[in-house]
Amino acid sequence: METVLLKASDGASAALYTHGAHLCSWIPAAGTEQLFLSKTSDLREGVAIRGGVPVIFPQFAALGSLPKHGLARTAVWRLLRAGQNADGAAQAVFELQESIASLQVWPQVFKAELMVTILADSLRIDFTVVNSGDTAFSFTCALHTYFAVQQIAEVRLHGLQGLRYRDSVSGVSDLLDTAATLTVQGELDRIYANIPGAIELRQPHQTTVITQTGFSDAVIWNPGAEKGSSLSDLEPDGYQRMLCVEAAAVMQPVHLAAGAAWSGSQSIRVSATKLA
Repeated sequence: METVLLKASDGASAALYTHGAHLCSWIPAAGTEQLFLSKTSDLREGVAIRGGVPVIFPQFAALGSLPKHGLARTAVWRLLRAGQNADGAAQAVFELQESIASLQVWPQVFKAELMVTILADSLRIDFTVVNSGDTAFSFTCALHTYFAVQQIAEVRLHGLQGLRYRDSVSGVSDLLDTAATLTVQGELDRIYANIPGAIELRQPHQTTVITQTGFSDAVIWNPGAEKGSSLSDLEPDGYQRMLCVEAAAVMQPVHLAAGAAWSGSQSIRVSATKLA
């Protein structure tokens, strides 16, 4: 698989595959790896990569008739450009359009674009979908970001209190999160609706601030020990070193008229911080 390497003027770096326009590594300037990538992930054509940032489109999970998580994460995207901007940020832009293969499973004419930008302690991912055809279509999508954590038991998520969510483990919808912090205790799979502000992923050594625009929802996922051991492409005890916090549009599918466009983004900033 073709690899695209990015390096900002301050030393921040990232690596992506054209397979899935998949961001597989992000190291902030003077920092450490922030994305989890399973050591047992099968890196070959047509297979989804476990870790990094899979692009989920045009279907989230199995919520529809398409293959799980749609077609974008296993498609080969076209690199439009990559390099440094005038401000020293490094950026890569990828494009995906309908193909003979995609039309067989999803008969829609579209153009998708993914733009990844890094500088200093920040990462931004922009995702755009254009309806290039003459009929309307709907889709769901997500940036399935796998954050690397030192130990899942020490992770605390802030910013979800007071929000309603669907628990995909139990199948129960319209639950209310009343806790000030969310901790991971066993399998966790929730879709939170109408995210109003930032989500903070706090660990003893750092805080990661995650914001999003365009995407209305956020998915929080960790398979836990039992389900994690059943995933052949997840390394042993890998669940202890990752947590997915995904910018998503799931609860209400995006409806695009002919010729219309939709955009969403996820922005991530890391700072060395001690918990009080």
